[in-house]
Amino acid sequence: MKLITRRSRLDLAFAGLILAVSLGVYALQLRSLYVVPVADSVRWGGDETWLMREFGNQAAHGVMSYPESFGNAPRTDGVLAGSMWVNALIYGVPGKLFFPAHDLVAIGRTVTAILGAILIWSLFVILRRLGVRPVIAACAVALMTISQGFALATHCARYDLLTGLVLLWYVYLLARVDKLKGFGQAFILGFIAVALLIFSRHMLTLAAGATLGYFVISKLWRNKRMLGSWLLGATSAAVALALAYWLGAGEFSLFGRGGNLGSFAFVLQQIPIVRPFSRNVQFSNLIERYNLFATDAPGVLLLVFVGMALVVAYKIWQWRLRRQEIRLKIAVTESQYFFAVASLLSLACWLLFQGSRPYYLFHITPLLIAAGAIVLELFAESLKSRWFGPAGAIAVLVIGIAMQASHAIPATSLGESVARDQSVAIKGLLREIPPGSRVLVDVAGLHCALRDTSHQILTLDMFQPPPVAEDAVRKLRANGIDFVILRSSQVGTTFEPGRALLPHVLDSIGHTRDTVLGFFYDDGRLYDASLDRLIEQGLDTLKLYSSEP
Repeated sequence: MKLITRRSRLDLAFAGLILAVSLGVYALQLRSLYVVPVADSVRWGGDETWLMREFGNQAAHGVMSYPESFGNAPRTDGVLAGSMWVNALIYGVPGKLFFPAHDLVAIGRTVTAILGAILIWSLFVILRRLGVRPVIAACAVALMTISQGFALATHCARYDLLTGLVLLWYVYLLARVDKLKGFGQAFILGFIAVALLIFSRHMLTLAAGATLGYFVISKLWRNKRMLGSWLLGATSAAVALALAYWLGAGEFSLFGRGGNLGSFAFVLQQIPIVRPFSRNVQFSNLIERYNLFATDAPGVLLLVFVGMALVVAYKIWQWRLRRQEIRLKIAVTESQYFFAVASLLSLACWLLFQGSRPYYLFHITPLLIAAGAIVLELFAESLKSRWFGPAGAIAVLVIGIAMQASHAIPATSLGESVARDQSVAIKGLLREIPPGSRVLVDVAGLHCALRDTSHQILTLDMFQPPPVAEDAVRKLRANGIDFVILRSSQVGTTFEPGRALLPHVLDSIGHTRDTVLGFFYDDGRLYDASLDRLIEQGLDTLKLYSSEP
């Protein structure tokens, strides 16, 4: 007993040390919270300001939609994508309270950073409650925290980290409910399964795997009365969400209105499941997901491969011994078994029902780390007298941490330069404009421009310049645009034909009011490049155009 106590104390001491290091790294990561990546960067596709304004509109008016429509049909997201009421609370309300004293991106990133701390705590607590020893649980936390992917996931005014956090807790909740103890409990689980939309639109598909796994493993489908209670709960949640959406938006639709601007219409063709029999699509999808992990969380990729290899090796070993009439079985609790199976099903949903954008990585990463840690714990316990044992489990995690440690703390030279230059340039350009003017601003520096409440700041993302010159002029006139601030760069690219045409259109109907040089965006630039290298690439240009001659 004395020996066990000493080992337990040593285990706790090492776990505490590893957690302290993880929190220390997280603190260092947060030093670059407001500068890396650049606000509304290429990685986020301008989504940070976009989402913060949508969540603010939902908090104030009850509908998740962008404030301006520029004469187009008002863009709404529909009940399936526009019911993120928790996001309206935790992102939209602070935005309303602290803007314009602070810019929207900084407010949103502060909220996400707090969620990052909650995720660190949640992962450790869940693993401990699932029977994972402290040192392995702490190493799993370190594997998540000490990665470029985690740093980037916490450095954004988006809800991706919240999605991963909620999915982790949902799978844990189902894992702890071994058997339904009444119709009320079945009703609550059904209600929760649908109500997850209030946290993230992605839970519509991500949670489906865990829910299906629970149906099969718990044999809920065999008990008609329990199944009816679950369906009643799910229906009640759907009705509540639909009613809340209708009261806020003044219309009811599943997928939103606004043509190509609607959320589902915009991303549907990027989901691999819409082309299930295309070998090229599915193969490319797997390669893209592999590259996401290899770039942002290679240690997690190692853990996934090792975990799957251990399970396959165990099954082969078990089959061989069974032929000799020897039974081999690892002592797995029902909670551990369900958590591992649900994680695998959720991974399948992530692969097939989600796009391959880099910011979707941490939808699934916390869950995969937890499942991998459970598999390592089981083998560490069953083989503790052999060469593998606890030391082998810890070694896998330590190797994974070492693989990604060099990129865990972001480089800041580019981010700091962009933040400084954007702030100075935008303030200077707006000072030259008469108060009350309608100003169309490119994504570079938009979050800075919005803080100037003496002008009506409009975003180029929603304006969507037509690719035909006459149509672009007509749209500028119809919307009363007085000034336009555009960025050009020697290293960046223009993605939409209308944006490339817009400077020529403005030159034909107006004139250039002012020009500023500096670093204004991250398109075409590397964050870990030296300042000298960035200068060699050339500076960006911000131009202030007047739409009148």
